[in-house]
Parts: sequence; structure tokens; C-alpha cells
Amino acid sequence: MEIDIKVLEEAVVLFYRSESSQQARAHEWLSQVQLSPQAWQFCWELMAPDKTCEVQFFGATTLHSKLLKYWHEVPKEMHEELKQKLLQAIVAFGGGPKLVLNRLCIAFSAFIVHMLEEWPTAIEDVTNTFQNQQLANLSVNTQIWIMMEILGGIPEEANAIYTSVQRAMLRQEINKRTGFILSTIDGYLSVKCDAPGLEDEDTASMLRAVKCGGLWLKNGHPMDSCLKFAETLLKLVNKCYWSCVQGDGCMSADENELAEVCLETLSFIMVQPDAHRYSNTALVMIRMFLESLTEILKAEWRENNLNEDIAVGIYTLLIASIESQSRLLLTGIASDSAEHRELYTRLIEEILQCTNKPGIYPVEESCSVLAMGFWYMLQDEVLSLDPSVQRSKCMETIRPLYAHLTKVLVRKAQQPNEVSIERWSSDDLETFRCYRQDISDTLMYCYDVLHDDLLEIFAAILDEGILAVQSDQLNWPKLEAVIYSMCSIAEHISVTENIVIPKLMHTLSEIPYETLNEKLLGTALETIGSYCEWFKENPVYLPPAIDLLVKGLNSTMASQATLGLKELTRECQMQMKIYAEPLLKACEQSLHGGHLKNAESVRLMYSIGRLMSMLSPDKIPACLDLMVSPCFEELQLITQNRTQTEAAKIRTLFRLNMVSTLYSSLNTKGVQQENTDSTNAQPVLLVMERTMPIFRQIGEMWIDDTQIIEALCNSLKYAVTNLMNDSKPMLPDLCCLIISIFQTKCVCPAMDIAKTCIIMFYNDADMHAKMHQLLVEIIAYNIRHFEQIPENNFSDVSDLLESFFALNAQIVRKLPVAYSRGDIDCYKLIFFAMKAMVLPESGPTKYSTQFLNHFIMQSRQYPNMTTAIIERGGQIIQTTLLCIGSLTPRTQVEVFADIFLSINKKYPQELIVWLKILATPQFPTALVTDSEKNTFMNTIIREKVNKRIIQGQVREFSAKCRGILEKI
Repeated sequence: MEIDIKVLEEAVVLFYRSESSQQARAHEWLSQVQLSPQAWQFCWELMAPDKTCEVQFFGATTLHSKLLKYWHEVPKEMHEELKQKLLQAIVAFGGGPKLVLNRLCIAFSAFIVHMLEEWPTAIEDVTNTFQNQQLANLSVNTQIWIMMEILGGIPEEANAIYTSVQRAMLRQEINKRTGFILSTIDGYLSVKCDAPGLEDEDTASMLRAVKCGGLWLKNGHPMDSCLKFAETLLKLVNKCYWSCVQGDGCMSADENELAEVCLETLSFIMVQPDAHRYSNTALVMIRMFLESLTEILKAEWRENNLNEDIAVGIYTLLIASIESQSRLLLTGIASDSAEHRELYTRLIEEILQCTNKPGIYPVEESCSVLAMGFWYMLQDEVLSLDPSVQRSKCMETIRPLYAHLTKVLVRKAQQPNEVSIERWSSDDLETFRCYRQDISDTLMYCYDVLHDDLLEIFAAILDEGILAVQSDQLNWPKLEAVIYSMCSIAEHISVTENIVIPKLMHTLSEIPYETLNEKLLGTALETIGSYCEWFKENPVYLPPAIDLLVKGLNSTMASQATLGLKELTRECQMQMKIYAEPLLKACEQSLHGGHLKNAESVRLMYSIGRLMSMLSPDKIPACLDLMVSPCFEELQLITQNRTQTEAAKIRTLFRLNMVSTLYSSLNTKGVQQENTDSTNAQPVLLVMERTMPIFRQIGEMWIDDTQIIEALCNSLKYAVTNLMNDSKPMLPDLCCLIISIFQTKCVCPAMDIAKTCIIMFYNDADMHAKMHQLLVEIIAYNIRHFEQIPENNFSDVSDLLESFFALNAQIVRKLPVAYSRGDIDCYKLIFFAMKAMVLPESGPTKYSTQFLNHFIMQSRQYPNMTTAIIERGGQIIQTTLLCIGSLTPRTQVEVFADIFLSINKKYPQELIVWLKILATPQFPTALVTDSEKNTFMNTIIREKVNKRIIQGQVREFSAKCRGILEKI
């Protein structure tokens, strides 16, 4: 293709300076241009001095792209010329723009990687060229910057270039030069470290040098060969920090970045894959870190310190170092060597200081979050040791450490009070919420080490919190933090604990919440819910807990109150029976008081259902009427007025969700006393009888709104699964409702409730006919719907196909006789199952395959199903092979193993015939050979039992069909 440079320049400018639609067209054309062989010529023209920066950058990017992917287009005799042109371009752009210079340096890195075999001393020669300032037109700092940019790009380009050399061999060849690179960088940095002061013009080059070292270290290098380099980096960190402290005390952005990159590069040394092989060197390194960096940490160990970033970097390095040598840590803890023990004690003390950083995270400090993972790792490593002297010694050592940590974590969990919170943004508050969750998790690890000793610590801090609040109400965060901490470990506490938890519950009931911050009440309510299992075994403490929850229902903390009440009624239902009536009255007042949010009202209905289940049968109807009549009255009003506004939709969803929650929790069976009349109808059934006409109207009115139909069907599903056999009287009306929905529109939620009903009642003598008719009509309505879908538009109904075949897969597995009567078209079911199989969406593929698998396994029992498989089996195998070969994402092809296994079990002779389609040339793709197809076919035919083997074969065959695996 002829490429006009002027047109090309205009396209580049259009790409960088136009709207998104024009950008997309320009990008597509420019990408095609970059692929052309002429790009090797025009890229140099685009980098001419008179071109705009955008055009020059596109020229440099094109050159890099060609070197990356199309090296084979460069004749060997042109290699030297290309090298010289690259160097000339780098020199020409030495003064900027830096964007173009950077891209040219990376392009030269790619060139060097390609040339390593032909030019084995390339790295050394390039280093010599720039290190000895052999380019007179460039400043010393610019030459160093360019050299480091080129050297730093080499390991990255080695992982990215298209080359005939095996990647592992190329990496191995690159890694041989790591020692030379580190020595070069170390030599340069050592000179700068020894020089007085830190000149601004040197900082950029030093930063580039350290980054270059980090890029080479990422591939790994013997740790014992990194000691000198590490020592230089530590000197540089200290130079950056202490030079600034002598001035205004605040590091500049450049100094900060340089120190941060040094610390990050030191981390690369410590966490490389082979770090465990260098335990002695690791000890030396850790000692170096502690001796060199702890003075900086001491200087910055205060809230709102000026140089928080360097403290974060140092703590990150220490934690990474010890996490990569965790077994070495345990050896040090249990060591008889005083030197080793002292080193690890010192290191752990520094990490504890990290957690104990003064101030509140994240506004006044940002270090304490870093060590949370370390505290998990330490106790996990100790507890995973086999019971031995070493484990006992380690536990003895870490117990006081975790006791101290517990006190630190409770303090760090303190929320900002009314005075300090004015400085907090919404993002800060969300970050702090996540941080408190980390503290909560870490306290559970503390419990694993301390057990009941942790409760004693909490008890002492609880006393301190009470005294603090009594002295000043602004101290409420101290009390709230310890209550939160005790809430965090609730699931670990034994139900027989009878000292500290009773004290906690007494404290919760005595706090004067009206005079304190509302957050304290919220945490107290959450704590009551967390201890629901403990209350079950200690019901004597329920009355004050219930009183507090009722108080919470009428406060701004109603969300926590409804959550706590839900937990209590779920776990302690029988223990709360004597409180059911007054509690229901309180719930009713809150529910109709108008101050609860929708989600809170829905949640409260769960507790109402659980409590109402314990009332005597004669009291339930009146209570039901009080609780649910407003729901149905509002729904009735909306349906009568045919109001379909957004507000009406929100209210309809809200009321349906309330009813659903009640249906899921209200069940008198197993709760009522033994002498209660068992003939009493279940309350949910009474509600359903009254409301089914309203539900039908809702279904008709909102048929096009998936959310409402889903909420409606969920409500009915909860009712059926709750009532079980007791729901039989309502099944005829329920079936009519489901059919009326399908007559208007095929929707997924209706499919789910239909599946539940059919599976539960198909074999019931009274309901069999209705359930079979329901199944037949659902299948018929959906098939008619699918027949109207254009050939290439089945993805538009992928969710419906998924639900449809999920229903059929379950029913054909559990009730295969339903498909044997001739009134269900098995051929069309198989046809649309194959349509679903070939879709890119995973759901239809999964469930259509499940359906075919179960259908095949059951088919030999019923002649019509047998005939359908024999007549359509060839198409099933053909479609399955096409899916494996190219149509289905390769991560999902394992599901097709089931089809091969089921056909091989039930139709082994037919399978041999059907698999002969593999003899068709270029089927399923042109990338798989006849030999590979024969191997696959023979394995499928031979293996009738082991699903894992078939899955492996399917994965491998799929990869070969797509040209991913090398031919063997």
C-alpha cells in the first residue's frame, strides 16, 4: 500500500486531537499502517526535527512496534545500519521531547535483545559508550539517564518481543548480565552517595539507575551477590532523608521518590523466588536494614509527621523481608543463640511499632495497616508447627507479644470523636471502616494465640473505657472500641463463658446512650446480634438485650437494631417465646412509625415472622392483619389505579419484598406446643388465599418489568418452600398465575417457581395431572418463543435459555417419566439445547449440556427418548466437537466431557459411528491434524468411567484445535 506522509501526519494529529469516534477510525487506520513493511522507512521521516511532538512520538512508537514484532523483516546486513540510526536518533532527541526519547530508548532495548546472539557484548558496549561520555553533544546526566533507560528496558523487552528463541533460554541469557548491570549501577550510585549534598540535576539520573536495578532484580539474582548494591541503596535512602531533615525537615518530591524506589528495589532482593536458599544472607540483610533505617523510623514515629511515605516504605521492606523468611523467623524466635533471638526480637518490635503508630488511620498516619497480614502469618506459622518443644517455645514467646498487640489494636480501632471528625472526608471514613474490619480479623488471630486471656485483657480495657466516659463524654470512642473488639471475636467465644461476657452484657444495658454519640449504640446493637448463640444458652440475659434492641428500633441506629433482632430471633426463637407478644407490639409500632428505611422494614419482617410463629393459633390472624394488611392495601391500590410510575414500582417492590421475607420466616410447624390443634392452617397459607388475586393483577400489570416479576415469583417460591405439602390447596391458583405470566411473556423468575412446584408435587397423586400440564405448557410456551428468535440472536435470550434448561435438567434427572408421554417434543428440546450450547455465554452452555447429559442417561428407559437420541445423536456430537474446537471459550470446554461419557455409557456403538465426523477435512478446525483427531477419538471411545481423563482430553484437543499447543 502506498503511504502518503502528509496524510499519515494528518491522521496522527486527528488521533491525538479529535473526538472519540474520529479517534477510533484514525486508530484503526494507523494500526494497519504500522503493520506495513514501509513502516521501517516512514518512521524515520516522522521523527524529523520539523515535525510536531505527536508525529515524532508516533514515529518512535512505530519503530518500537516493528522491532518488537517484525524483526524478521530486517535483513542481517542491515543490522549495523539500524543500530547506527537508532543511536543517532537517541542523540538527536537527547534534549527532548522526553516522551520520544523514552520510546527510542525502549526500541534500542528491543534491538539489543534481538542482537544478543550476533552481538554478545552489546550490553557491555552500550554501557561503555554512555558511561564514558563518548557522545559529546549530550550532558553527563543525560547520557546516564539514556543508558539506564536502555538497560532497564532490556529485561522487559525480553518478555515481550516476538522471537524464534525459546523464552526460557532468552531469560537465562539476559540473567547472565545481571551482575554486570548491578555492578555498573552500584559504581555510579556510590560516587553520588559519597559526594556532598544531593544536586537536583543528579536526582533524575539516580532515580532511573535505581529503577533499572529493580527491573533486573525482578527476574532474580543470587542474594549473596546483592549485598554491596543493597548497602549502597541504604546509603542513598539515608542521604535523601537526613539531608532534608537538616533543612526544613520535609523531603522534596524528588527525594521522596528516590528513597521510595530504593526501598522498593531492596524489597525485590528479599522477595525473589529463590530467597529461601539464602537464609544466612537474609539475616545479614535484615540486620543491615535495622541498623541503617531504624533511626529514620524513630524520627518519624509521631502523628502527622512530615515524611510519612518513607516510613511506609521502610515498614513495607521490613515486613516483606520477614514474610519471605517466615520459617527463619520461627527459628530465630526459638533459637538458643542470643544473637539470633535479639535480631528477631528487635525486628518484631519494629513491626509492632508500625501497628502502634501514633494517630488515627488514615488521617493522622498511614503505616499501621501494613502489618495486619504479618500478624496473621506469624500465628499461623506457629500454630501449624507440629506439637513440639519448638512450638511450645514459640507460643511462649509470642503470647505476651499478642497480648500487647491486642491493646494496641483496641486503641487503633477508636473512632474520631465529634471534634476531630470535622477533618475527615467521606473517603477517609470508608477507608477507616475497612481498616476496622482488618483490626477485627486480626483480633480473631489474637484469640487463637491467647484464648481466654484475651477476654481478661478486654475486661480490663472495658473498665478503663467506662471510667473514661464517666470522666468526659467525648471519650466515648474508647468504650466503643473495646465493645467493637469484643463483638469481633463473638464467634470464637464458648457459650459456657460466664464471667466476661455477662459483664459485657450488663455494661451494654447500663450505658446512658441518650447522652453519648449514636455510634456507641450502633456498636452495642451489633454486638448483641453477634452473641446470639451465647444468648441461646444463657437466656437469663435476654430481657435487657431485647430492651436495648427495641430502643434501637426507634433510633437512628435502626439498621443495626433490625440486624441484631434478626440474629436473635433466628438463633434464640424458642428462648424468646415468652417475650414474643410485647416484642411484636414494639415491632409493629416501629414498622408503622414511618422512620424505618425500606431495607430495615423488610429485615424487621423476618423477626416478625419468627416471633409470630410462636403465638397461639387464635392470636396469629389478628397479628397478621396488623402487620401485612398495609402491604396488601397499598398493592391493591396501585393495581386498581394502574399506576406504573417509578415511585409506584419502588413501592411495589418494597411491599413484595416485605411479604417475601414474612413468607420465608413465618412457620408454626415444630414451634407450637404439642397440644395445639394440628389441623390449624399455616398462617402463610391464609395470607396466600387472600392475596393470590392481587398477585395475579401485579403479574399482569408489571409483566414487562423483570424486577417486579422476580420479586413476585420469589415471594411465591418462599411460600411454597416454607409450607411444603401444606401449600397444596393453593397450587391450582399458583399454576394459573404461572401460566398467565407465560401466556404474556416467558420470564426466568416464573421458571424458577414452576421448577420448585413441579419437583415437589409431580409424584403427588392429587397434583400429578396439574404439575404435568404445567410442565407441558411451560415447555410449549418457551419453544414457541425460541422459534421466533432470529438465527443469530439467541444471545439476546441467553438468560431465558439458561433458566429453561436449568428447569429441564433438574426435571429430566429426577422425573424422567415426564418426558415419556409423547406430549413434550423431545426433538425440539434437543434442537434448542444445541442452540444454547454454541452461545458464548457460560450459563446456557452449562445448563443445556447438563440437560443433554441427564436426558441421555435416562433415555434408555423410555422408547420415545431413545428414538430422539438415536436420530439426533450425530448432531449432538457434531455440535459438541464444534464447541470444543472453536465456539466455546476454552476455559469452559470441560463441561462437554459429560456428553461423551453419557453417550459412551448408553450408546457405545452409535458413538463410534458419530465420531467418524472427525474424518471430515478441516473439522472441527484446520489447525488439528488427522493423527491428533484419531488419538482424541480413540481415548473418548475407550474411556467410559473416568471423567477426569475425558476432561483432560477435551482441554488438550480444544487447545490443539485453536493452535495453542505445539504439535507433538
